[in-house]
Amino acid sequence: MELTRRNFLRFGAAGAAVAGVSALAGCSPKAEAPAESTTDSAATGDDWLGSAPELTVDDCTQTVETEVLVVGSALAGSMAAYGALKNGAKVTVIERNCCPHIGGMTISVFNSKMQKDAGLPMYDEVEIANKMYKNCQYRGDMTLYSAWINRSGEIFDQLKEDFIDPYEQYCVPASLEGIFPDPTQEVSEYISTGIAFDKTDILTEFTHKFHQFLEDQGVETHYDTCAEVLIKDDSGRVTGLIATNKDGEKVHYVASKGVVMCTGSFGSNEKMMYRFYPSKYAKWALENNSYWAYMGEDPVSVLECDDGLGHRMLCWAGAEMEDICGWAAWQSTGWRSFPYLMVNTKGKRFMNECTSLLTSSHIIADQPGGVNYLWQIIPSNDFEMPSSFGYTKEAAEEMFKMSEAEHYEADTLEELAEMIDVPAENLVATVERYNEMCNEGHDLDYHKALRYLDAIDDPPYQAWKMQYFFYCTLSGVRCNDKLQVLDAEHEPIPGLYAGGNTVGYRFGSGYESLLHGGSNGLAATHGYIAGESAALGI
Repeated sequence: MELTRRNFLRFGAAGAAVAGVSALAGCSPKAEAPAESTTDSAATGDDWLGSAPELTVDDCTQTVETEVLVVGSALAGSMAAYGALKNGAKVTVIERNCCPHIGGMTISVFNSKMQKDAGLPMYDEVEIANKMYKNCQYRGDMTLYSAWINRSGEIFDQLKEDFIDPYEQYCVPASLEGIFPDPTQEVSEYISTGIAFDKTDILTEFTHKFHQFLEDQGVETHYDTCAEVLIKDDSGRVTGLIATNKDGEKVHYVASKGVVMCTGSFGSNEKMMYRFYPSKYAKWALENNSYWAYMGEDPVSVLECDDGLGHRMLCWAGAEMEDICGWAAWQSTGWRSFPYLMVNTKGKRFMNECTSLLTSSHIIADQPGGVNYLWQIIPSNDFEMPSSFGYTKEAAEEMFKMSEAEHYEADTLEELAEMIDVPAENLVATVERYNEMCNEGHDLDYHKALRYLDAIDDPPYQAWKMQYFFYCTLSGVRCNDKLQVLDAEHEPIPGLYAGGNTVGYRFGSGYESLLHGGSNGLAATHGYIAGESAALGI
């Protein structure tokens, strides 16, 4: 890779991002959505819930009857429809956009037949469940982890038999991704296999073709349809909802067996962000929200996708939100996952560079100036910096398009400091201290492992801009192991289920990178169980 003396190349905002994000059933462009205002109340999170729209079945011009109604069409919604279909239910899916869509990469699966046939080690469920619980600050619901760990392999094997293998027209071959045997990555560790479905490492093709399969099997999908309020009968059972279609008409959906809400993130809702996150992080996340949800070239309403309407619908129906909410973020540029020396806008080191790229946005948000970037300082030697995320350098260069990232080169640190607009005295002092520890083989300041210590002592020096973007919220309402939605007394709300990022108590204060495709794995398994439970009347 060639660098000029002053190379200024920009890489776009976070293209394909992490974590499994469910499609949000909000309003189509022609429907009226609850207004969100940028006011003092937004900054404090006051009145984040608002009031349910005053709609009744008398406002509806048509009625659609089904047995299981799934709200949202991404991974969790797709798997909910599949779970209900496999258990004999008539299924209808409604989606606010014109197509199914998803961001995210692999799906974590435990102890599947595919894994066993490949000669990969089987995982100890007790070990995994307890590591997840510990790494999520003991805030996760162990029964949700257990449902995922105990059933993901079985569900995937069934999916492979029904869809992946026999249907040539869909052509979504699965491949195993993971790091074996279980490595320790000092700050982050990865222990599980992920399933990938296409060369782009994004689940869009899988989701699109999976919906084609579901519709071929009799599932109805209604796009451009906004779910607005859930309906209960006199006994308190959820019997359906009222939605607005693309023509602005109110539609009464009657679901005789249940409604499954798979409605994704609330990351663009100011009031909810300030209510459920520290104000400094909420402000940073809203300013750097890069919720890229897409399906091929089909258009979607990007920021409307994560407005939290699904969460509010659930709470209007009696559900309870968790108080401490998780999040996912992503690095979009620079040598991400290669832990070179990193400095902030003051030219100072501030973290162990091995910290997972998926979990460290709060550290960036806390830096002076509230910016969403840092600078990687790299010498020009041939040190083979290992990845802290399992990538080869060649793969990273190809995948992340390194040559398009903003970067600079200079013969002296003083010149480099001027190029990246940081105080030269700070950058020089930071590098001198770092070099001293590298040469001694012991990082006394942040305890980065020896294998990542490389002195910045070989000019010309490079500075690479690494940007961080908020991606989505990973939090929601309380559910049990059958993915029934619970009320404030932890009792099931009859007829109401959830999956994906609408479900709470899956993470701690942030995404946990123990697992390869962890959020997607939870979404896929929980979505399936939710659809299954609804179909069986659990």
